Amino acid sequence: MQTFRHSPGKPDVVGFYDMRTSSVQYVVSDPVTRRCAIIDPVLDFDEKSGAIATHHANELLGYVASQGLKVEWILDTHPHADHFSAAQYLKEKTGAPTAIGAYVTQVQAIWKDIYNWPDFPDDGRQWDHLL
Repeated sequence: MQTFRHSPGKPDVVGFYDMRTSSVQYVVSDPVTRRCAIIDPVLDFDEKSGAIATHHANELLGYVASQGLKVEWILDTHPHADHFSAAQYLKEKTGAPTAIGAYVTQVQAIWKDIYNWPDFPDDGRQWDHLL
């Protein structure tokens, strides 16, 4: 975990590194209001067994609780080919809405074709908001 604290009026940014995927998840918070966004949360996946777990997402939730933060947004910056998103799990736990860039629909259409998933919805409905 790496913390960056800035001057008053600036957000606190904490990064959580996932060694398996070389991904960084972030909690960005307002030190005054105690509101935060979780960015690019990783859903743990074991390729050999096909099992998923929420260890990394729970670490984020633990940090949020320990700092007295309220999650306002769960954001994916882009569709991740190297890991699954824990956005839906975190939404269930916090009630915060999820969002991603609107171009996700183009990526979904490509993946739908590549992976031969004819019934896969490629309209971005997996998130609450397309930005």
